[in-house]
Amino acid sequence: MEKDIIKILASYLRYWYLFLIGAVICLAIAFFYLRYNVTPEYYIGGKILLNDKEQGGGAGGMESFNSLGLIKMSQNIQDEIGVLQSYDLMKSTIDELGFAVGYYMEGRFSEIEVYESTLPFKVVLNDSLPLTNYGTFGTLTIVDEYSFNIETVNDDDTVVKKTYDFGETLSTDFGTFSVELKSGNLNFKSQSPVVIRFRNPDNIASNYNNKLQIYPVYENGGGLLEIGLTDAIPERGVDLINKLIDVYARNSAEHKNVLSRATLKLIDERLELLITDLDSAEKGVESYKQSNALTDVSSDASRFIQLADETDRQLAQLRTEISALEALEVSLRQSSNSNPIMAYNINNAVLSNSIVNYNLALQKRNALVQSSGTGNPQLIEIDRELNENRSIIAENVRGIKLQLTRNQRDLMNKSSQYRSKISSVPTAERALQEINRDQGLKQNLYLFLLQKREEEALSVSVPFSDTRIIEYPKSTNYPINGAKTPIYLGALLFGLFVPFVWIFVKDKLNTKITSREDIEALTDTPILGAIAASNEKDVVVVKENNVAPVAELFRLMRHNLKFLSQGKEKKVFMVTSSKQGEGKTFIAINLAASLAITGKKAVVIGFDLRAPKLMKELSSPNEIGVSDYIIDKSLSIQDIITPYQNQKNMFLIGSGSIPPNPGELMLSERIEELVTTLKNEYDYIVLDTPPIGKVADAYSLSNLVDTTLYVVRHNYTNKEDLNIINDISDNKKLDPLMIVLNDIKMDKAGVYSYGYGNNLK
Repeated sequence: MEKDIIKILASYLRYWYLFLIGAVICLAIAFFYLRYNVTPEYYIGGKILLNDKEQGGGAGGMESFNSLGLIKMSQNIQDEIGVLQSYDLMKSTIDELGFAVGYYMEGRFSEIEVYESTLPFKVVLNDSLPLTNYGTFGTLTIVDEYSFNIETVNDDDTVVKKTYDFGETLSTDFGTFSVELKSGNLNFKSQSPVVIRFRNPDNIASNYNNKLQIYPVYENGGGLLEIGLTDAIPERGVDLINKLIDVYARNSAEHKNVLSRATLKLIDERLELLITDLDSAEKGVESYKQSNALTDVSSDASRFIQLADETDRQLAQLRTEISALEALEVSLRQSSNSNPIMAYNINNAVLSNSIVNYNLALQKRNALVQSSGTGNPQLIEIDRELNENRSIIAENVRGIKLQLTRNQRDLMNKSSQYRSKISSVPTAERALQEINRDQGLKQNLYLFLLQKREEEALSVSVPFSDTRIIEYPKSTNYPINGAKTPIYLGALLFGLFVPFVWIFVKDKLNTKITSREDIEALTDTPILGAIAASNEKDVVVVKENNVAPVAELFRLMRHNLKFLSQGKEKKVFMVTSSKQGEGKTFIAINLAASLAITGKKAVVIGFDLRAPKLMKELSSPNEIGVSDYIIDKSLSIQDIITPYQNQKNMFLIGSGSIPPNPGELMLSERIEELVTTLKNEYDYIVLDTPPIGKVADAYSLSNLVDTTLYVVRHNYTNKEDLNIINDISDNKKLDPLMIVLNDIKMDKAGVYSYGYGNNLK
C-alpha cells in the first residue's frame, strides 16, 4: 500500500512545474482580486435595552395609562424589532444623516468612497426641496478657506469649471444645496479633489435595511437586543446605528406623548365637573350647619349605621361607574371616526377590550390617511370595522349600565332597611354625616385625578424613552468578507487542484501504455525487462565500454533470459510486436549485441519481408537475404550472412528483396532448414519478425523458436493491443511469451521513469 502511494505521488510530481505555474497564477489572481475588486465589509454591532423601567418618566411610563383603563401599548419584543427594521425608520435615519450625498476620490484603478466625517467640508441639502436627479455632479477642489472649485461635464463632454463660496446656495439640475466648511485646523493643500455624487435615498435605505440584523441576545426572552449591520466604512456604520436608535427612541416618545395629551384632556374635563360638585358639597355643609346651628356633631352610630355607611359607599361607587358610563355614552354620540374613545373607571374587561380594538383600528386609519390620503380604498373596510366596534361598545355600555342600575336599586333597598333601624339617630347628625360622606368621596376622586394630571403633564413636558444603549456600536478590526488568508489558501488549493485534475483526466483518457503497472493490470504475461530510451545516434547501444542506462538494461535483460531458461538450452529468440514503430528491430539488434559481447556467436535474421528495417538501421547492404534464400535454392547460408563489423561475434542476415507473396514464403521448408543449420553453427539466433498484430507471418516460426519477446513501447502501444498478448498466451500460440517494455526514460534523480524515447523502429 505504501509503495502504491509513493508511485502515485511520483507520477504527479513529474509534473511539478504545472503545480508551480498553477499556484503562482491563482495566487496572483487572488492578489489582484483582493486588491481591486473586493470592497472590505466590516460588521458594526451594539446592544440596546427596550422597555427599560429605569428610563421611564412621568407616571411610570405606560403604567399610568393602565391605571386609568386606557389603551395599552404593545410590550412584545418582536413587535419592537419589526419597528426597528421598518423601511420608514431607516429612510428617516438616512435623510437625517445626509447619506444621499456620496463622496469619492480617485484611486489607482478605480474610485474610492470616503466618509463625510473625514473631509473638511460637507454638502448640505435643502430639506424643503428634494433631489430631482441622481448621478455624478462634479469634482470639488478646495481653493482656500473661503471658496472652492467645481468641475462638471456637460452633455457634449466639455468640462466646465466654476468657483463658489462656502455657504453659498447652489441651484443645479440635481437640486438645491450648499457646501459648508467645517471648523478646525484644515490643511487645504493636501486635500485631494473629491467627486460629489447624488444617490437615491430610497435605494440606500433599502440596501441598509436588508443588511440590518436585529435579534434578542437571550433566547428565553427579555428586552436586550443585538443590533448590527455591515458597511465598507466602519465610521459610517457606527453613525448609522446610533442615529437609528435615536430616531426610534424619539418616535417612540412622541407616540407615547400623543396618548398622554389625550389623557390630560379627559382628566381636565372630569376635574372641572368635580370642582363644581365639591363646591356645591362644601356650600351644603356650610348651609346645613348654619340652618341647624351646629358646630361640632359627634357620631355615636351603631352597627346599623356602619352597615348603612358601607351600603352608601357601594352606592357611591356605583354612581361613579354609572357616571363614567354616561360620560362614555356622550362621548360615543358626539365623537366621530377621527378621534379615539377615552374612558376611565371602566372595570368591565369586555368593554375595555372593545375600546382598545376601536382605538387600534382608528390609529391604523389615521396612519393610512396621513400616508396616502382619504382616497385610499382600504379606508372603506377600516370605517366599516370602526362602525362595528362603536356598535359593540354602545351595546356593551347599555348592558353594563342596566346591570349597574339594578345593583343600585338593590343597594338602595338595603339602605332604606338600615335607615329605618337607625331612626333613633338624630336627624341633624345623620344628615351631616351623609353630606360629609359625599364630600369625602368627591374629594378623594378629585385628588386622585389631580395627581394623575400632574404626572402626565410632567411626562409631556419632559419626553422620555424606555430605550437604553447598553453597548455602544463598534466595528470589527478586520473585514468579514475580505479575509486574505482564506482567499489565498483557496487560490493556492485551486491552483494545485487544476493541474491535478488535468493530470488525472489525462491519465484516465490516455489509451497508451505508460507504466509497468499498466501492463501488469491488463495481462498476466511476465515482463522480461524494461529498456531505457536511447539518445545515441548509433542503433547499437550495447558495447564493451558503454555503461549507459540503456546498455545496462540490455545486460539485465540478458541475465533475466538466462535465469528464466532454468538451465535449459534456449538458442532461438523471436522478437515481435503489435505494430510498427514499437522498436522490435532495435530490441533484436541490441539483444544480439548483448549476447555477442559475452563471447557467444549471435546472428540476427530479418524476417520482416514486408517492411525490412534490420539492414537499413545498421547501414548494411540488403541486396540478398531471407527471401532470396527461400526462392533461389542455389544460394547457401554463407551467401546471405554478413558479419557486423562493429561487434565481434555478431552476424546479420537481411530480409532480402521484398517478395510479392511474403506470407507464402514464410511457410517454406527452407526457413526451417535455415534455422536448423544456424543453430548448429551459432550460439544464439534472434529473429526480427513483422508485427504480429498486423500480419500472421510470425506464427509460422513458432515451432522454430525457444522464446518469444513481445515488444511494448511506452506511450506508443495502445492498451487494447495487449489483448493480442492475452490471446497468444491463453491459446499457447507462442510459448513461452515474454514482454519487453521499450523506451522508458530516466529522470534527474537517477530513477527510471516513463517518457518519450527515441524514434528507432
